[in-house]
Amino acid sequence: MTDLTHSKKVTVSLEELASDSQQLKRIMIELVSPPASPMFPLDFLAFAATKRHASTTSAFVSAINSWNMVVARSLLRIHIDTSLRFSAAWHVENPHEFSMEVLRGGRIDKLKTRSGDRLTDAHLVKLHTDKHPWLPNVYEHLCGYVHFSGSHITDSINDLSGGDRAIEFLISDQDRKFPDFSWLEVTECFREATGILETYLRGWGATKRLSPDQLKSLRRDT
Repeated sequence: MTDLTHSKKVTVSLEELASDSQQLKRIMIELVSPPASPMFPLDFLAFAATKRHASTTSAFVSAINSWNMVVARSLLRIHIDTSLRFSAAWHVENPHEFSMEVLRGGRIDKLKTRSGDRLTDAHLVKLHTDKHPWLPNVYEHLCGYVHFSGSHITDSINDLSGGDRAIEFLISDQDRKFPDFSWLEVTECFREATGILETYLRGWGATKRLSPDQLKSLRRDT
């Protein structure tokens, strides 16, 4: 196929994704785990989430640049999963015990919140909907990309405009039929999900700097 380039808006959004990734690394180095800082079980989850974010971002940018919408949407779903599941530590009785259970191989969706609800993906989406109203619809749509589904059938159809009831399929690693706003939408959703992860990483970094008395007072107020 002809080697086309994305619009300026999409290109700028991709540059911002790279900047976001560097920002998360700085948060980890300077705020969450500066030299000689104490380590807690939740730090292991923080490092894991940041590493997964870096890897996913790299693959996502490559998918967008190669016009691979099918994989880009799958990676966006994975990225949202990272942000939501890291945030789960804020909804359990003891974040460090929660982290240790995950380190031992426990499934997050089998663990429970302070109020007894299972930390399923659907429940985590619900917990974030007030601040991120776009999340439920996007999440539900993207699930069809992680699991083989009708979404992949739709993406393989290239043309239905023929008058003889013919269907034209295209087997290609490039998805050129999507309009510019679709590429911009997927990159902006990726940035929004990164924002969720950044909020909780910053929150953990700030919590680590509290004195025992300050932390005790904070727990009484929540």
